[in-house]
Amino acid sequence: MGQYYRPVVLKKNYKTANNPVEATLSPYDYCNGAKLMEHSYVANRYVRSVEFMLANQYKGRRFAWVGDYASDVNLIKTTKHPDGIDLYHAANNWMDENANAYIALRGTIPVMCAEYEEFNPYMHIPYYKYLVNYTKKEYCTIPKYNPAKDECVVNPLPLLTADGNGQGGGDYYVEDARVGSWAYDSIGLTNDSNEIKGFKRISGKFKRE
Repeated sequence: MGQYYRPVVLKKNYKTANNPVEATLSPYDYCNGAKLMEHSYVANRYVRSVEFMLANQYKGRRFAWVGDYASDVNLIKTTKHPDGIDLYHAANNWMDENANAYIALRGTIPVMCAEYEEFNPYMHIPYYKYLVNYTKKEYCTIPKYNPAKDECVVNPLPLLTADGNGQGGGDYYVEDARVGSWAYDSIGLTNDSNEIKGFKRISGKFKRE
């Protein structure tokens, strides 16, 4: 069966909070599917909105692109939550319980309009050059998107931070050890090369299936 995903920003006190989710976005608000490879592309409006979050108010926060089949919840295990937390459904609960906060969050992201084109190069969300892991002190360059040629350039953000990949339909099934290697680390995006001085560069290019 298909596996569905949510991008999840964790609270600073995520280990002890009743709900560890600080913020999330739903793909359905962007006319996107929730399966990983239905939206994991450089020009995708939904993913770019998540990028905007991680380049601004949630920059440097612990983050993961969590599937509803994800089993790796070790970082969330505490004496308060001995069996771990289902972060996918915790994100859905956060949206239900914090409707006003969720609406306000979406309102901070440019071009939240009803008209939608999945590969629209004219949106007012900037393209960010660097995807940064502050925990591992690594970064990658996000591949460029040429609207005249490319419609499906894979975006490294969802794949590097994926939790649960390989367990359901719509996942990324090219064997690659990088997938999920940044899940739950402190993640951000920037165009400032000074922020990545001394960091190790890894490849941000992923093969299309």
